Amino acid sequence: MKLLTKTSLNFISASIFFFLLGSLGGYYFIRYAVNKFLNNELLGAKRIIEQLDATESFHLSYADVTLDTLQSKPIYTDGIFNDTVVVNPQNGLYEFYRSFTFDKHFEGGTLRYSILRSTAPSDLLVMKFTLMLAVFPILFFMILYLVNRASIKHSLGVFYDTIKKLKAFDVNKVNKLELMTSDIDEFEQLNEVFNAMDKKIKEDFEHLKEYTENTSHELQTPLAIITSKIDELLQSENLTEGQIKTLAGLMDTVSRLSKTNQALIYLAKLDNRMFSDEEEINFVELVREQIQLLDPMIEDKNINVDFISSGACSYIMNRTLANTLIQNLVKNAIRHNKIEGYLKVDCSEKSLTIANSGDPLDVNAEELFERFKKAGSHPQSLGIGLSIVKRICDISGIDIKYECIDTEHRFILQKAILEN
Repeated sequence: MKLLTKTSLNFISASIFFFLLGSLGGYYFIRYAVNKFLNNELLGAKRIIEQLDATESFHLSYADVTLDTLQSKPIYTDGIFNDTVVVNPQNGLYEFYRSFTFDKHFEGGTLRYSILRSTAPSDLLVMKFTLMLAVFPILFFMILYLVNRASIKHSLGVFYDTIKKLKAFDVNKVNKLELMTSDIDEFEQLNEVFNAMDKKIKEDFEHLKEYTENTSHELQTPLAIITSKIDELLQSENLTEGQIKTLAGLMDTVSRLSKTNQALIYLAKLDNRMFSDEEEINFVELVREQIQLLDPMIEDKNINVDFISSGACSYIMNRTLANTLIQNLVKNAIRHNKIEGYLKVDCSEKSLTIANSGDPLDVNAEELFERFKKAGSHPQSLGIGLSIVKRICDISGIDIKYECIDTEHRFILQKAILEN
């Protein structure tokens, strides 16, 4: 839920609650005031009647008085107030009255006076006041709500602009993170933090790139020298068979170390997002190219290649990353294949599937994309290829998953991410 929506709902909920309390309180207060006014009028009529004799006639302009003769002693000497309903004989409608009943003792007996005061004018007054209490607060709350919402929305414009620019932030871009200024201190402090973070991230990124380049240069040079020296020793005369095997083992170890160094440097470049240029890549053509380049490895194992293309499968990404992605997947399918096995490639508009025959996995399928986790016992496998594949997919927004059905291993790039 957005902040603007949440604050608006909280405001409306609180307003309705307090509005209902205020309306009920206002209604009962007005009703109490009106009843008190009517009671005072009725008490005034009582005082007038008490000053008269039983034989005297009287008339009240604002109230009706009825008399009843009682044979018993007075009961309501102080009087009692009531709300009553009387049927109008002229139109047959019910009318509401406020009544005051009291008894007065005379020498000839006891008279019960019932003074009736119509509440129609006061009911109309109460209704008008209640309507006023309902309409004006509603208008007030609506205006206050709209002003408050517009004010918050305007203030949050800086916040949303900051989020938009942070989403588009790219560490490879040289330009500075330009954020909107605001008259709100908290947003200004937030912008200062983001600007400092932008500067720090780019400085660290540049240092890391420099370190990666220096590491590549410093390691590759001694490895090349070691390889050259070992090659010179292998060409020497009078070497025993044991010495030749030892030097060959050293050569193989140095070669693996060089490949591992290059792979780790490549992973570092991936993590640092050093591949920013993007274009539309046709995966069908790319897979065909990689199969053709790796044809010697395929012929060496006599692998049967089955290529199925039922649609154009393409995605916008960096070409270097796309080449590495497909090359590693195809090479992995060949390297861990069986002699006289098969390689199946299925390209469609929804997915790209590379499947191969092979032995069961030596590791859990969940660990397959982790670094230095080998999918088999192949001596040339470094255990980094699939880690590079997974990292490329993550960077490029591609969803990759692994399936194993019987002895068939499948790597699937889903159409949910790949776009036509």
